[in-house]
Amino acid sequence: MKHGYVYFLVCCVLVISIAAACLLTGCKSFDDTKKEGKAEKRTSLTINDDGSFRIMQLTDLHLTSNGSYKKDYQTLTWVEEAITTYKPDLVEVTGDAVGGDAKKRNKAILALANIFEKHQVYWAYTFGNHDGEHSLDGTWAGKEGAQNDLLEYCSAANSTIDKSKVNKIFYGDNATENANIYELLQGYEYSLLARSAEEISSPADMGVGNYVIELKNNKDEVVYAVFHMDTHGKMYIDTVGNTKGADGYVDAGYVGLTDMQVQWYKETVKKYADKGIPSALFMHVPHYAYREAVEQNSGMSDYGVPEFEELNDLENKLNAQEMLLDKYADYGFVKQEGVYAPRWDDGLADVMNEYVSTNLVSVGHDHNNSFVINYSNDGKNPVLLAYGRTSGVNAWARDIPVGATVFDINFSAYDPLDPHAMYNIVWEKPSFEYDAYGNR
Repeated sequence: MKHGYVYFLVCCVLVISIAAACLLTGCKSFDDTKKEGKAEKRTSLTINDDGSFRIMQLTDLHLTSNGSYKKDYQTLTWVEEAITTYKPDLVEVTGDAVGGDAKKRNKAILALANIFEKHQVYWAYTFGNHDGEHSLDGTWAGKEGAQNDLLEYCSAANSTIDKSKVNKIFYGDNATENANIYELLQGYEYSLLARSAEEISSPADMGVGNYVIELKNNKDEVVYAVFHMDTHGKMYIDTVGNTKGADGYVDAGYVGLTDMQVQWYKETVKKYADKGIPSALFMHVPHYAYREAVEQNSGMSDYGVPEFEELNDLENKLNAQEMLLDKYADYGFVKQEGVYAPRWDDGLADVMNEYVSTNLVSVGHDHNNSFVINYSNDGKNPVLLAYGRTSGVNAWARDIPVGATVFDINFSAYDPLDPHAMYNIVWEKPSFEYDAYGNR
């Protein structure tokens, strides 16, 4: 009898332990059957009857499992809470949604897709430098996979690289695995991830996921365009002499956008600019203009952009952008690291200035930056450059609270000379406690 009682207690403890583990790490079963399907995908969405539209940006989720790891479970819980609480019309997932081991990565992206399917919320996905960097056989695309010659695809890079010190400069073929992720999502109705015709034939130039989602009113008229572009992965230099890194190469930062991508953007945005239609651009790695914008505002603070305590320490607002800070007082400006943009001007800002349409760019990538800054490369045609709030508990070296960035758009207030007019931007945070820091 005594032994039976002990056995009963042991069983109870085991059941409770398993239940607790499930609570923490998410013993969820996700339907992955849709990965074999082919759903009809929309290329446009309809704005609300009152002329409004809400975009919610999630970035740098850094999922490495389908919720079987504690931090991933917390992240997926936050994604679901954010969707149900803030009820976005469209979710922008701007890169590094997944990473690491390819098999676990695939399960993670399907777990994420299931959440959007469950809540019937459309989402757009742009790839980051980590999403497709590992193949199913364990090869790391960054250095071990097929390599692309950067100087062949980025003419701007040629002017900033001392070729006397370089044997070659290259980046890995993330496009192969990103294309596999793309195929996994084809059966999911609410995934809007698409590929342009150009990238099918030129993946090294274009990457995967350069596309536009149009927003239309109830008269079927296009009132807004949402651009998406792939910013590729990291690049490496095989140097001349003895300046190589421990593995034989020097890490040279990020690729960003190629000449072909900028040309694609130019040809595509022109048709919206010609009709006076505003647009936005979402991608992962910030482009060169982010560096310039910080330099333009270098007098504003030690970091070059508005920075103050989370959330409400606004008494030391900087006069240089009083109006901007008033309008976005709840956004929670934070800049705690550098701007990790490519090191050369890709020409994107020049195209934006030539064809006035895009008045908002929002990126991820830099986990401890979360701000909006005004930028103009010639004193005219200002553009808002934003960092979406890092959303993943597991985001590497994250020191700021996770969140989601909400863009409420009022199309009737569009003013090409005042990009602030049509946007109200805030960041939102989880209601529950989660691990304090990222993957250190």
